[in-house]
Amino acid sequence: MIFFHVLSFLAILSATLSYPIDSRSQVASLDFSAATNPNDATTASESADLSGSMSAASNAALDVSEGKTDANSKGSTGHSAIAKAPFGPFAQGSTSGGTAKAAPGFSSRMPSMEAVQQATMNFAKDANTVSASLNQLPDETSANTIRSLATTAFNAESDEDAQRAVLAAAAGSAGSASNTKIVENTPTVLKGLKAIMQSPTASAVKSNVVTIQNSRNPNILPSITQLSNSALKAVGSTMTQQRFPATGQ
Repeated sequence: MIFFHVLSFLAILSATLSYPIDSRSQVASLDFSAATNPNDATTASESADLSGSMSAASNAALDVSEGKTDANSKGSTGHSAIAKAPFGPFAQGSTSGGTAKAAPGFSSRMPSMEAVQQATMNFAKDANTVSASLNQLPDETSANTIRSLATTAFNAESDEDAQRAVLAAAAGSAGSASNTKIVENTPTVLKGLKAIMQSPTASAVKSNVVTIQNSRNPNILPSITQLSNSALKAVGSTMTQQRFPATGQ
């Protein structure tokens, strides 16, 4: 009987002594892990920081697209930021000019009248800049002048797409045909201007300007007028976009 009591006492004592040893072993193991791989200790903190940063970036992008940034700031082309945003400031619902159906690939929200008017003016400025360069290029012989004119036209033609996006979103189906013509023919213009920039010679100008004008004159120029006026009408504004004369005539 005494023997059993002794065994029970030894078993209890053994269990009591082993518990803190195991606990100390686990703590030591964790401390060793943190010491050998310090990156593990910051993983949760870094994930939280990245999540916060991405959220802030998303909010900033939304602010730009909805016109919450400074409307007086200028982009590289000198246009105001209000139309440089992909879709400009948007206004929900219909306008006095009726409700325009959003073009495929664009936001369902209607651009504001201010955004459409600004995009209309910017588009005209870009188109006239390209036309001026195309009319002057055939008369130039200086490589530097040819390259400069082609570069100016290339930048203006590239900027037109931001203005087109605003107008297409406002015009909807009423401007769909014109929007398609602009989208399909703009690459030809850009390709030709890029070729002139890379080889600023009279022969390069002669061959590429003809190709550009054959695509731009009948397709892009009248489509800018139609798309712009459709967008202006959709937001209840006066249809004031100019008609653009063909170049090389």
